[in-house]
Amino acid sequence: MAMDIFSGANITVEVGSAGSTVATDFAEVPEVNTFTTSGFESTVISVKTFNSAYDRKLLGTKSIPDISLAVNYLADNTVHQKLEQLADDQKRCQIKLSYFEDATKENGFYVVYTCFVSSTTIGGDKDEVVTKTFTLAVDGAAIDSGLITAGTGE
Repeated sequence: MAMDIFSGANITVEVGSAGSTVATDFAEVPEVNTFTTSGFESTVISVKTFNSAYDRKLLGTKSIPDISLAVNYLADNTVHQKLEQLADDQKRCQIKLSYFEDATKENGFYVVYTCFVSSTTIGGDKDEVVTKTFTLAVDGAAIDSGLITAGTGE
């Protein structure tokens, strides 16, 4: 069955151990507050040519922009603590982003990145939930991605 368009309400973010293969110890990050983005961008090289009114463009290397992950902060949660420890230790981890078609979480797609937790910021206000934002600096290309279909467990 073909997938339909879907909203960002049904996303899961998981953190796992770094390695050359996809981690097997992913733990879901609870209380995700902000929709997480993923994708890539290419360096644009502007090429000047004399006797031409227009510059040419070439594409150079690709990179994946930092991912901002904001959570409704739970100070005693082990996964939130793990993200803080990864930032303190400056160690790599794997982040798995899974986007689902609906709340049944049977169909969708996923991508896995190797990342550093490069910064943490806590915020809030008198009448707002306290949030913590983790900046994930992606190291290289996605190490895995694919479709999730009912019964595959991917």
